[in-house]
Amino acid sequence: MKRSILAILASILLCSTIGFGQTSSAQPQVSNLLAVLNKPIETKTAKAGDELTLRAISDLFVEGDLVIARGSQLTGHVVEVANKDKDNPASVLAFSLEKVTLKNGTEFPLQAIVAALATPRKDSLSTDPTFGMMHSNEPKMVGGANSAASSGNLSASSKSSANAAVATANLTGKLDQPTILDTNSQGAVDIEGITITWRLISPPPITVVSSKGKNLKLETGTQMLLRMAPPRRPM
Repeated sequence: MKRSILAILASILLCSTIGFGQTSSAQPQVSNLLAVLNKPIETKTAKAGDELTLRAISDLFVEGDLVIARGSQLTGHVVEVANKDKDNPASVLAFSLEKVTLKNGTEFPLQAIVAALATPRKDSLSTDPTFGMMHSNEPKMVGGANSAASSGNLSASSKSSANAAVATANLTGKLDQPTILDTNSQGAVDIEGITITWRLISPPPITVVSSKGKNLKLETGTQMLLRMAPPRRPM
């Protein structure tokens, strides 16, 4: 089953004309989702096993049913990190996306790749003063990335970011944000010197972001276009 999903993902890389949150019956089933990075990550400090989280800023429907709503959280892990040096021709950040957590707490697995990246928009939640205030009032992180990975639960800092985002949306009515990404987007749209490749030989699918710089950093609010086989919520 997992390998068949990888085969679908391979074909997904060639399919970039399907609307956000929609699937196509004429081509292999493809779902698109827009998301933003909850906190910065860089090759200078990241290590394999670190958790990374995204927040959905679009809805995803499968056969007319809402499966992933805006504001849901997607969780993944770093699988490889390298900084450019005499032994490495590029800085590399490789990661997988493995799970979605809905706003009601429901969790289920997914296998997604990042097809495109864009820099944070100026009026995203990451620059919203209300978000900053709400996030600063949340509980601080207890334990490290390894404890979160071994338990399968979100770290306190990840839950904090998600809670602050939802609280900000409730107060200001702003959860979506402008984006230059669309379903035709591929690669690093407005970030120079960055390339995106994928490893699809065995599950989980891995997104590999590379840079010719000595340190690769993705800022809070970095926008991502995700492509995946249509996920299914647990019954």
